[in-house]
Amino acid sequence: MHKKVEEALHQDFNRWTELVDRAAHAENEVEREKPALAAVELEMKWTRTAAEDWRTLHNHWWERIDRLRASVTV
Repeated sequence: MHKKVEEALHQDFNRWTELVDRAAHAENEVEREKPALAAVELEMKWTRTAAEDWRTLHNHWWERIDRLRASVTV
């Protein structure tokens, strides 16, 4: 993967995680809709252009979330 594309992927993935977090913590459906739709658009963009790389980042993100959850419940 070209360096600039890889940087854009990571930048967009970080933005995606922020959008997902904002949508998850929204107080109501109206506040949830905009970040949720933006997250879906980013995900669709990268699953079309670099699906394997996006999935790898996504899997690592879930593994980190799972570790955080496990440490909180211990």
